[in-house]
Amino acid sequence: MSALRDRYCARLLVGQLNERYDAKLELSDAAGDAFLATDGDHRAGVYVAPLWDSEGAGAWNERLDAMAARLSDGINEPFLLWVPPGADVPSEDPDASGFVERVLAAAGGLAPGERTEVTFPITVKMAKTREEGGYASVAGGLSRWWTRITEKVSGTYQVDSRGVHRVTNDGAAREELWETIGRLSLSIGLGQAGEFEVEDAWTLQRLPEAEERSGFALAGAPPSVDPTEGILVRRTARKRLLAANEALGELDVELRAAGLIGIYEYADLETAGATVKALDPSFFSRLQVVSVIADGDVRPTFLPAALPWAG
Repeated sequence: MSALRDRYCARLLVGQLNERYDAKLELSDAAGDAFLATDGDHRAGVYVAPLWDSEGAGAWNERLDAMAARLSDGINEPFLLWVPPGADVPSEDPDASGFVERVLAAAGGLAPGERTEVTFPITVKMAKTREEGGYASVAGGLSRWWTRITEKVSGTYQVDSRGVHRVTNDGAAREELWETIGRLSLSIGLGQAGEFEVEDAWTLQRLPEAEERSGFALAGAPPSVDPTEGILVRRTARKRLLAANEALGELDVELRAAGLIGIYEYADLETAGATVKALDPSFFSRLQVVSVIADGDVRPTFLPAALPWAG
């Protein structure tokens, strides 16, 4: 199913190029390690690969493939589910069945080209350690917003949110969560702990109807890997760009595009683009397009002013 993931991501990249340049490229067949896209008169080569070592993650890839196959049973539309950094995908029932039920329920209301969030309930614990101060020490997925949580509490608290990987991207819903935590903190006595539920929110998108393949693909790095770690991203980016040059250099095309699949909580947190810009230019000198594909979005790193065949 990783091949289907790569095809879907290549489709997203081609779609972004069409939108930006008012083009009509359509993804066609694979060409070696790359894909071809054509509008009938012009041809582009598209290379897509993940920014982590997928080759050394056999068991994880098998788990994703098994879940993708289970989700795809009876599905005639193309869906891409983004697994947040550090998150796992269940392989045993009843957890796997519950996972499938939630994903399919979210997918059922999506129109072509739309996206949503699949939510999974996670229990978070909060303990009060001091009456004084207004401070929250937060571990896990809510740690990014420790200052917002701190603003809502009176006293000193420890918050364990290690089961949370991605909070909703809905700003209003996030603000309501901070208010809920603040109200809960008022009922917790010194030395006591309370629990509340947070929704782990994973991005799910349905590709446009123009995509000829169907079924689910999952994009995610192994939970043991930090796909945002600078050294890993830099090393893998170099490797992928060299592979892109090799795969696309063999094709008779007018445009060469590389898409690097990154796993970040939100697309606007991706740092891979800046990493690519800091590399030796020889790594991407033959590529007219380099983009990072993350959390359902395509974020350009290098783009031409116009397509090569534009008059």
